[in-house]
Amino acid sequence: MIGAIFGALAVPGVAQDADLDTLRSRALELVNADRDEQGLPALSRGETLDRSAQAHAEDMLRRDFYAHTGPDGNGPRDRFLTAGGSEWELVAENIARCRGCGDLSRERIEAFQEGWMNSPEHRANILREGLTRFGFGAAAGEDEIFAVQTFAGPGMSRGKSSEPAGEGAITDLAVAAINAARDDNGVAPLEPNAALTEGARSLVPEDLGSFTLEGMDGLRSALPAEGPRWRAVQAVAAACGGCGARITEGDVEGFVSDWLAGSRAAQLLREEMTDAGMVVRMNGAGRKVALLLLGAR
Repeated sequence: MIGAIFGALAVPGVAQDADLDTLRSRALELVNADRDEQGLPALSRGETLDRSAQAHAEDMLRRDFYAHTGPDGNGPRDRFLTAGGSEWELVAENIARCRGCGDLSRERIEAFQEGWMNSPEHRANILREGLTRFGFGAAAGEDEIFAVQTFAGPGMSRGKSSEPAGEGAITDLAVAAINAARDDNGVAPLEPNAALTEGARSLVPEDLGSFTLEGMDGLRSALPAEGPRWRAVQAVAAACGGCGARITEGDVEGFVSDWLAGSRAAQLLREEMTDAGMVVRMNGAGRKVALLLLGAR
């Protein structure tokens, strides 16, 4: 029986570190062989993912359940964070269970991998783009074995276009997308504005570090003193996780589409707004932050 979701080995008796390492290495070899056949980059071992996978395998054996979500409500991402993982990464998980299948061995791990690859959901996780690391865990009881694969990485950019978006192109791309919606609603178009773009860039640091949107302030003071005199300035911001390690045209498209589809649409379509500037920053590990400044002359 196998299960999949897209957010130390225990053997009978006392397991030695060498046993754990050998079995985990084999699990990774199998995953990378299947990825290589599809032209995908190899994954590396992740200690955090090993801990997360092992904790879940042992928990399923100890508490006698079989699911991605434990009786306490914790799922794959919760376990990844508890093990020390990043809140901004994409996390995926495959699980499997067998009964009356003998000892936990290389052959058993190979059988689990074959079963996962023959299941569309599990295969999709193994072959998912945007992953960089892999973890494996298993727990064996008297007559059953639980196995867990965990995956993590920065994910992939959103939107339709994977073309890189240079810093100088972001405002133009955003304004074009917003203006298409404004035109549909009979509203005059916005103009890309260098002062608003500069203000947005100064508010969101290149090194995101511990930056939070909630802690962002000083909107007016961020605008160049020599720029236009604005009757009104408004900010629209968003962040995403597991959305890639580089900034693309699709990222800009994705943020704008989200705003237009949600409660921020009224701001983007306000008739009094005349200009806009936007910035998108990333941390290279899946986190992206977007800030759009709208100005009324």
